[in-house]
Amino acid sequence: YGKQWYQRRVRGLCLRVLVLLKMTRLILTLSCLICMMTAQELQTSEEDSKPPRSLDLAALQLQIREEAVSLREEMYNLFGDSQKTLSWVVRDLVQEVRGYKDLVSKQDETVENLMIQHSEELGEMKSDLKTALDQLDGLKSRIDVMRSEVRLISQQKLTWQNSTEVNRHFSEFLVDGVYRMTDDESGMNPVQHTDDKQVGPNMMVMIDLGALFKIHTVKLWKRTSTCCDSRFPGLLIYADDTLIGVTSGVKYLYNIPVRGEVYATKIYVKQPASMTVNFLEIQVFGTGPFGKDEI
Repeated sequence: YGKQWYQRRVRGLCLRVLVLLKMTRLILTLSCLICMMTAQELQTSEEDSKPPRSLDLAALQLQIREEAVSLREEMYNLFGDSQKTLSWVVRDLVQEVRGYKDLVSKQDETVENLMIQHSEELGEMKSDLKTALDQLDGLKSRIDVMRSEVRLISQQKLTWQNSTEVNRHFSEFLVDGVYRMTDDESGMNPVQHTDDKQVGPNMMVMIDLGALFKIHTVKLWKRTSTCCDSRFPGLLIYADDTLIGVTSGVKYLYNIPVRGEVYATKIYVKQPASMTVNFLEIQVFGTGPFGKDEI
């Protein structure tokens, strides 16, 4: 609509300019006729004969009438076209307004649909948030319970050692939960053992607790065989970088309580002498887990 509307506006303005030019021509014609009539009256007043003067005036009056009739017809045609152009302009404006009205109506409908959609999405988000908060409260309650009890935190966790004896006495046996007091190290009661052929200082085993725990107790279960009892005294037990105990004497079970607030993610048992490290089971008891910013 916009292009046609501007074209008709321009055409209407051109017609108005043309009307003004026609009216200006009529005025100039009348002025000339009046001047001619005045000049002839002055001229005939000096002459004695009257008939020629009456004839000239009649001719001038007839010419004026013809000019007026011609101008009236042209003005009528021009004003008729202008009115027609004006009706086109009005009609185009009405159609354009209706188009804008329809566009605004569609936009209002679109906005309303978007508001409904966003309201539904907001309701779903609120529901999801409520569910997440409920789950978080449940998880917090569970963590609070876990932190309120001292429990075994090392069983079936990841382990590591410097080397492995005969490729079968793996470090996983430290935390497998099997520690019977029977001499069946190659069968149902396996032991962990570093390689006798790679003996050196700082042979060690490591238990990765998987998170940050407060350490309460570490229990070392010696193998049932008495062939290697000399290897057990003097072992160093670390919670991360904190030394928490040293073994002394020969016992089937070394119970090492931890004093103070000690938090760690890993437990190390190190042999400072040039001897191997071998155990039936190692158990770590504690509470947690904790975040680093909570200790």
